[in-house]
Amino acid sequence: MIAQLSLDGNTCAVDLSAAVCLGIPLRPAGEHPRFFVDEPAQFTALASGSFCGRVERGGSCNVDRVAFVPHCHGTHTEGVGHVLGDNRSVQTDLDRGLVSAFVASVSGVDETTDTRAGIGPVITAASLPLPEGIRALVIRTLPNDKSKCRRDYSSQPPYPLLSVEAMERIVAAGIEHLLIDTPSVDAADDGGHLRQHRRFWGVRSDRPDPDRSGCTITELIYVPDHCPDGHYLLALGVSTIEGDASPSAPLLFPIS
Repeated sequence: MIAQLSLDGNTCAVDLSAAVCLGIPLRPAGEHPRFFVDEPAQFTALASGSFCGRVERGGSCNVDRVAFVPHCHGTHTEGVGHVLGDNRSVQTDLDRGLVSAFVASVSGVDETTDTRAGIGPVITAASLPLPEGIRALVIRTLPNDKSKCRRDYSSQPPYPLLSVEAMERIVAAGIEHLLIDTPSVDAADDGGHLRQHRRFWGVRSDRPDPDRSGCTITELIYVPDHCPDGHYLLALGVSTIEGDASPSAPLLFPIS
């Protein structure tokens, strides 16, 4: 299904039948990423009175009870409420329409033990292409092996971190939606400051920049290798589970 659209005054074709999903499935048996928690997501059969939610155990149908932490198990999208005290959900002021996006593959420079962003390989500001007119930046870190889809980050080396200058450049470029395949834009242990999150939303004295209150950060995505760097349209695909973060399944639509 090819749609002809006008984007920033230019006519382009978008293949609406060729969407690439960046969401990592949340599966039983721990077959998904895990960050900051010891346990994987829990899938258990619902039992209520005489009802059994497992066909293999004699139930009439399968019904699962699922316990998980959106921030720690799989792809999720965060709003500014993540670092505020007003319990604001990510769905507040969320733009659910298609937005212009750019996919960029980047490598972290040599691992260090002490940077302004934290401990880990650093993604520099100079390594980030930021074409004019885009509203979303999708970062694919290299190497891009599929172990990202089931990785327990507590047993892995530090993941790549955006440098302070890189985050400042992202904000200055007017990027509203930042998507990355690491578990956080901050280090796993930054003393509880979440400085890069706060920098993205322009939070000062627990008040965000009003112009950025509708911006989002999506973490633990996976950008498959067959999806080349370049321009796309993006649908964030945030779920209806309201909270400061919510599971999401972002979709990229190729532009030609």
